[in-house]
Amino acid sequence: MGKIGSAGTQNRTSQRNKNKQKEDKENLPECVQKTNVLKRKREPLQSTGNISDHYPKKKRVVSTQKEFYSTSNRPLGYCLIINNYNFERTSLGNRRGTEKDKDDLTRVFENMFFKVDVRNDLQASDMQNVIKELAERDHSQMDAFVCCILSHGEKGSVLGIDGKPVLIRELTQPFAECQTLVNKPKLFFIQACQGNEGQQGVCIADGQENTREERTFEKDSHTVAWHGVPKDADFLIGIATVEHYRSFRHIKDGSIFIQELCKQLESGLKEDIHSILTKVNRIVSSKILQGCKQMPEVRYTLTKTLVLPMKQRS
Repeated sequence: MGKIGSAGTQNRTSQRNKNKQKEDKENLPECVQKTNVLKRKREPLQSTGNISDHYPKKKRVVSTQKEFYSTSNRPLGYCLIINNYNFERTSLGNRRGTEKDKDDLTRVFENMFFKVDVRNDLQASDMQNVIKELAERDHSQMDAFVCCILSHGEKGSVLGIDGKPVLIRELTQPFAECQTLVNKPKLFFIQACQGNEGQQGVCIADGQENTREERTFEKDSHTVAWHGVPKDADFLIGIATVEHYRSFRHIKDGSIFIQELCKQLESGLKEDIHSILTKVNRIVSSKILQGCKQMPEVRYTLTKTLVLPMKQRS
């Protein structure tokens, strides 16, 4: 009985408290009553990262896939090598060491599935004729074309063994007009001087590499404007030196530019041609040759990435 009475007392006390709260609320001013009615419970703040986005952002699609030139045909293409050694009928010296360049280029491009065609000691007119002949061939079953010219040179031109110049533009333009080479890479590598000046080096910081090459070198030179690559697409021209300056050739071991080019082409498996030629530029430009520097130059209108295949070494 005591417990039931106690519970009843608690219920009556609770009811009195509720009635008192109701009376107090009714006695409040009207403005306070309205404020209390309109007041809403605030939601806890949330991190913006957890709130769903009502305005979805457009995802930016960045394509990292490169477009590559096709190199699947066999043979991959023609490789023409013009090797001018004998300049005895001119005031220029014979190009000792050029046979090493010719042999190494032949080996490298044959290993890259090119059909190599070597032409030795051509006069200026013969050079133009052989270029025309190659440009008129059917390249429809091939994927590329390469031309390597080893000769004396002037600014913007290379010389026939009769000492007469042929503009580099005249050597490249016929291939720009070749219909079976449209959209295919056309590569020209030219070992020749582009002037008589010796390029002087500049001071570099301690610790930077600068390889000295004080052996027996000759210059490949002997002016005419350097017109660069054709306006047409898919050309690359790598020249042993920038215009106005000499390039160097060792009388037994071949030219600095061609030898480094062959080395990097053979070791640069699966590398694109631009990366390979950048290495050639860096290594050749680090050398000191008879107190001078040599800086190769590459100009191109390639529209895709070119990776030349190499036969598997046994």
